[in-house]
Amino acid sequence: MVLSACGNSSYNDCNSILSNEDSYTYQKCVDTGSTDASLKREFQGFNGKDTIWMLDVQEDASISLDLSTNLSSGKFKVLLVSEENEITTLLEGDGTQNTSIDLEKGTARIILVGDGTSGSCEITLSDISNVSVDSPSDGLDSEEWMDDFYNDWT
Repeated sequence: MVLSACGNSSYNDCNSILSNEDSYTYQKCVDTGSTDASLKREFQGFNGKDTIWMLDVQEDASISLDLSTNLSSGKFKVLLVSEENEITTLLEGDGTQNTSIDLEKGTARIILVGDGTSGSCEITLSDISNVSVDSPSDGLDSEEWMDDFYNDWT
């Protein structure tokens, strides 16, 4: 199954990264055990930019993140984009990272960017006082997506 929204690679395209619109292709993507504050994703052939969380910060705050990736191919980053479009790299390539980040009042985004990426990633948010977390994809479920697609065409 291919889940696609334009199909562009945006690993090195700063304008695409800063854009509010996502543009990605997953040739295969499985979310296993993801929740509102955690992501466990396995993917093959991921290209582009996918916003996984919007962070609405009511007042200056700090949050903790645990990040882990295991890649078999391609390039991959987890980025934080602030309301002022400042980009912070949280994790690049393979590895693990436990970090605390300071957020200013406003809206920030945590996004994945990849170029020909296959592998898996896990991200967990914690200590999120004064921050509400929203998944822009609203928990995309591939079976539900295919059912909706099929029903629209029958």
